[in-house]
Amino acid sequence: MTTQPPHGFEPGEPSSPALAPKARGAGRRTADVTASIILLTAGLIGFALLAFVSLFFAMMSDGCYGDSCDTGLMSIGWLIALIAPPAVFIVAVAWTIIRLTRRKTAWWVPLVGGVVGVVFWLIGVGLMDAGLRR
Repeated sequence: MTTQPPHGFEPGEPSSPALAPKARGAGRRTADVTASIILLTAGLIGFALLAFVSLFFAMMSDGCYGDSCDTGLMSIGWLIALIAPPAVFIVAVAWTIIRLTRRKTAWWVPLVGGVVGVVFWLIGVGLMDAGLRR
């Protein structure tokens, strides 16, 4: 007694899924996940450094005597430089993870998040510098 092969089985086809040909676009998916992880790791290191440097910006007001500086503007700038970049990074991480789980291209999200975070940091530093009234 012989058994018939499953319906749709062609002789010469791989019999196990491991030998089956790769799905179309699988290489692009791997590259996207790898690039996203690398960019998120670089963003984590970069934004940690920006936050560390921003802690020292509080010393910019050390040279202010009397009414020579606008300490309110400097405080706002310092808070923007300290808080906004990590907040942007957290949003970029969440959005990247959402896009990766939905199998959408996500490598550009940490890249854009990094640029936006640095822009916010530069705005904060600019406000602090403007508060010095030089």
